Amino acid sequence: MSVAYFIMAHHKPSMLLRMMNAIYSEENIYLIHIDSRADDEMLDLARNLQSSNDNIHLLPSRFLNWGGWSLVQAELDAIRVLLNWSRKWTHLINLSGQDFPLVKQDLILSFLNDNKERNFILAKPTDPAMMKGLQGAFVIEDAKKYQRLGEREPFESYFTENIRQYSGSQWKMITRSFAEYAVDSYLSYEMQDYYRYSFTPDEYFFPTLIQNSPFSETVVPNIKRFIRMEAGEHSKNHATLLTIDDLGSLFSNDTFFARKFDDEVDSKIIDAIEEMLALRP
Repeated sequence: MSVAYFIMAHHKPSMLLRMMNAIYSEENIYLIHIDSRADDEMLDLARNLQSSNDNIHLLPSRFLNWGGWSLVQAELDAIRVLLNWSRKWTHLINLSGQDFPLVKQDLILSFLNDNKERNFILAKPTDPAMMKGLQGAFVIEDAKKYQRLGEREPFESYFTENIRQYSGSQWKMITRSFAEYAVDSYLSYEMQDYYRYSFTPDEYFFPTLIQNSPFSETVVPNIKRFIRMEAGEHSKNHATLLTIDDLGSLFSNDTFFARKFDDEVDSKIIDAIEEMLALRP
């Protein structure tokens, strides 16, 4: 078996290179998306990775906007590319360019081999009243800005079936079968039409799709990631940077990856993780 990785990065080339070295295996395939705003150093690194490794490809660059449909569209585009690229992979793992593994690939492959039909994704029911306030208007993603245009009907009115909305994290490990469903099913196309004009669809599209699909019984609400969230400006929650002080916490959890890191701020924690991975059998 093998794993397909989809990595979205926009800066910090040294972090991307260190992460790729840590997750690389000849058995896996890797698809990297570099944001269209990235500098030449970032693009050159990605192109060098592709030219040096047959199992590393690049997804055409596009502008990715926090809270916008572009994030989901990039994932759907990536899934289509990965499905056409190889028939061997059984699971898809998505990462950012500032993630880092906490275990070796052999352990991840063994775990997924024991959980062939499981989808590791967070998906909890939403509060309809809260969602009505959040999704009460059409939201158009226009470069760095969002425009709210007119009122829209409630979520449930857009679907022919009794569909309930779920929320979760954009980070996940999903099966090939669900990945195929995500790009080919009628329900997916219906949901794409709805979420294309909503805010933060990356937190709702995949959780809602899987919980209203034949794959709902395969959901495991554990994404195997260590992420510490904190509130930012305008109520935007974001992952806080991890430092050497967090090292003990990382390995006290049954997780495969952690985010986020910046070796320009604290390289000691990456150094320590790399050393620990090198010592593991």
